[in-house]
Amino acid sequence: MQRDLGYDRQAAAAYARRWALSRNPAFGDFAALGGDCANFASQCLWAGWNRMTAAWHYYSMEDRTPSWSGVRFLRRWLLDSGRAEVCETVEAEAGDLIALWNGQRYYHVLVVLLPGTDPRVAAHTHDVLDRPLSDYTPIAHEALHIL
Repeated sequence: MQRDLGYDRQAAAAYARRWALSRNPAFGDFAALGGDCANFASQCLWAGWNRMTAAWHYYSMEDRTPSWSGVRFLRRWLLDSGRAEVCETVEAEAGDLIALWNGQRYYHVLVVLLPGTDPRVAAHTHDVLDRPLSDYTPIAHEALHIL
């Protein structure tokens, strides 16, 4: 495990529960632009960290980084910046993320609400709250433990 970056996973999970089935008007909705899942996951991360960075931010639909709103860019930024590390799914905690792989790319990201062998998750695009990971059928998935 790497350094503690001050992540409040309970705040991230609470934000996910609050906004999983609706939209926070402070942020744009990317559902019609290819999907809102990374935007939602970033909002949850923001709630847990309570800060943005130059490489990961959203100020408006026109002023945001790809790492805020794109699954592959968010995943890559989290790993490259040392803000997350890959873990086993059963080790994922509330506020962690799970990226889904279709054999060619990471295409969807979920926020862990309840850990376990079949974690319960929240997500946007096809909005879900407390959905079991087993309901998804990706070729593979990757759990990202937020530090």
